[in-house]
Amino acid sequence: MEQRGAFLFGNTAPDVQVVSGQERQATHFFTLPIRPGSQPPWARLLSAYPVLARPAGLSAEQAAFLAGYLCHLQADWSWILLIFSPVFGPECSWGSFPERLYLHNVLRSYIDMQVMPELPSRTAGRLKHVSPKNWLPFVEDQHLLEWRDYLAQQLEPGAAARTVEVFAARQGISPAEFYQLLESEERMDEQVFSHLPRHFLQVYRQQLVELNLQSLESFYSGSGWLSSGPAQHPGTRPEFIDEVSA
Repeated sequence: MEQRGAFLFGNTAPDVQVVSGQERQATHFFTLPIRPGSQPPWARLLSAYPVLARPAGLSAEQAAFLAGYLCHLQADWSWILLIFSPVFGPECSWGSFPERLYLHNVLRSYIDMQVMPELPSRTAGRLKHVSPKNWLPFVEDQHLLEWRDYLAQQLEPGAAARTVEVFAARQGISPAEFYQLLESEERMDEQVFSHLPRHFLQVYRQQLVELNLQSLESFYSGSGWLSSGPAQHPGTRPEFIDEVSA
């Protein structure tokens, strides 16, 4: 893929609000809680900025960046509907909501720790070569460049990711507390994976890859981004979680 760096950058770019100071809904195009029947965020984005819905009218690099951006929105939407809301959300009955938020962020940090070593060593270099020029009407280029550099520094060989530190700061919890749990598979099984079976992460990932690929094919063929996503309503337990638990 010639535009791999642009796609990867786009796939991380919705989180630019970390450096831009924007509200999360300004870059993710949805708010929480998600209500049944809510329009998916990628559809909201493309409805608000229809020029972005036509990749043939964009440069190859901008189109790849936008495709990555839309995949991120699809991943977040799917995660909230299929994992966060039914397993960790405010309507769940186990523990307290602050405890569930903490363990949810531990899980997200755990996934990062599993994925980061799999990234190619050239990932940071590819990111550094991406130079957005008015690619997003709702984010200034200077913020995208700042976000790019912030990520690239963490992806340099031997560098440490700051996922735990960011989550710990948000919740006012010591990073050491996060790491103590993350570094104990026994405690992870007891406190996190007792509520969400490990294997379901693979199920989620496979379903998301298939959904992303279908959407990318539609996007580049000119028929638009898939308008549908997971049909699961928030607050209910997906049947396939029960299937994995069986």
